[in-house]
Amino acid sequence: MSASVRLVTAAHLPELAPDDQELLHALRRRGVETEVAVWDDPSVNWAAAPVTVVRSVFDYHLRRDEFIEWVDRVEPLTSLQNPPEVIRWNSHKSYLLRLMEDGFPSIPTEWVDRGSTVDLRAVLAARGWAEAVVKPAVSASAHGTVKVSEDNLDEAQAHLDGLAHQGDALIQPYLYDFETTGETSVIWLGGDQTHSVRRPSGMHTSLEVAHVGAPLEPTAQELEFARAAYDWITPTPLYARIDVLNTRDHGLLVLELELVEPALYLRHSTAVADQFAAAVHKLV
Repeated sequence: MSASVRLVTAAHLPELAPDDQELLHALRRRGVETEVAVWDDPSVNWAAAPVTVVRSVFDYHLRRDEFIEWVDRVEPLTSLQNPPEVIRWNSHKSYLLRLMEDGFPSIPTEWVDRGSTVDLRAVLAARGWAEAVVKPAVSASAHGTVKVSEDNLDEAQAHLDGLAHQGDALIQPYLYDFETTGETSVIWLGGDQTHSVRRPSGMHTSLEVAHVGAPLEPTAQELEFARAAYDWITPTPLYARIDVLNTRDHGLLVLELELVEPALYLRHSTAVADQFAAAVHKLV
């Protein structure tokens, strides 16, 4: 029997990341024929399943152009989720510019265009930042992110130069609120706000660390703020994780709208995994 749903993964995770396996199990509990496919596997017939859900594609940021070409190829063949339009704009952090232009506060950012040269020391001095982070505009789980201080400015400058040679980059102040408070991630599945987690403090670089979170009930202010950011997203996504940070100096900030392959922390609740499976099933 042909699969009704395909869950998309990366070649190094042929059975999905552990968290995404919970969705696979939940779909099969519902009797939905579901299989896992690697996004860049040339043997896959993407038209064979009516619904295709992007999940553990944790290498897309290393090959974004190829990944977006895959999105373009698959779009007319199946119901690709999240919607292809959302995947395209969300896979580059320039969407944060539009978000801020529409009135949502985010971390102050110095944008560095591909091919340009920026004096990192001058930026820190002009902005009054004692410490900062440098990161690529296409990234996941802090890939390519370096913390900058007076002690490593020369190395950080070389890193920034390398990033800007390959693509766009960002310079942002380092906020100690990441360590003292931690991110609040508010999650929507199938249009419903289902659960929230507190994500790890500090900079994390491994998949396993990035996908660990403790369930929590966000404050009413955090929830309202995250909901406004979710409502900003067009078209409406099947799944979304809105990461916010309550800071001492800047108040509530939107950190990211995670809409391509976010950890959704399904391992915390079978009921939430079942709810996600029901939302996917409705698309079949």
